[in-house]
Amino acid sequence: MKNLIYIIILVLTLTTFCQVGYAESVVTDGLVSYWTFDRQDIADNTVKDVWGKNDGTIFGDPKVVAGPVKDALAFDGSNDYVNLTNLGDFGSQMRSATFEAWIKPSFKKGDMTLFKVVDVDCMGWGLEFSVNIEPITIVNNVVIADIIYSYVQYGIAKGCRSTISAKSVRVLDGKWHHIVYAHEPYVDAAGRERSRKMIHIDSKRYPFGGPIVSEVVFLPFLEPVYLGAENNRGSAENFFHGIIDEVRIYNRPLTYNEVLQNFEIGLAVEPTQKLPTVWGALKTRL
Repeated sequence: MKNLIYIIILVLTLTTFCQVGYAESVVTDGLVSYWTFDRQDIADNTVKDVWGKNDGTIFGDPKVVAGPVKDALAFDGSNDYVNLTNLGDFGSQMRSATFEAWIKPSFKKGDMTLFKVVDVDCMGWGLEFSVNIEPITIVNNVVIADIIYSYVQYGIAKGCRSTISAKSVRVLDGKWHHIVYAHEPYVDAAGRERSRKMIHIDSKRYPFGGPIVSEVVFLPFLEPVYLGAENNRGSAENFFHGIIDEVRIYNRPLTYNEVLQNFEIGLAVEPTQKLPTVWGALKTRL
């Protein structure tokens, strides 16, 4: 009987340790919204924002499947997406922002969108992928068949301007990858305020296109941001084919150590540690 009591106490202790220790590992400084896609955080077609106030709405019929951190959503590349709302005033903070997710794309020839909004009022933001079965470039004898595109649209004195940056990185290989896309403010040698785009793939950092100058105007989105599709002024297009998990949006760029911290969570958590109350612990402790 005593042995049984000891075992029960040990299990409860380990469970508490996993809940508290793991929950505290997620970077929360500057966190705006967080969609876990865990089954417990989905009710009918509503996906709970476990940190902020931007509950998402599911369209189509994405399936709840196993992800790197408990559950995830599988998108069929046809008509599945999640409306993440316009994120309040987040659009006005685009000079300094981060989008983060775990993705496991399925092979598909053509183009597809991870997330994107093209607004009716001079604002836009997103990441897209171009998949080509045939190699399109070779770097150090390594075949690269994938291109990631970032899209930003903003206001300027004489109207609107959009910038599209491209990076060739092998990521559409049917494996899980951690994606962190950030706008980082800085001051150039002439003392001008600028913002640069950076992307981290599995914690490896890549420069991502030229700078965004200080004269631009960022405004709150009028249209909602779509995950798994492009919101082209209200029309869902260019659907994602694969699995998405652990989507987070920050109102500041994450540091490299913070990117690594969140990345290592996805690598370290085993199925037995994916406790159904872990995100409840996160909310109650922070």
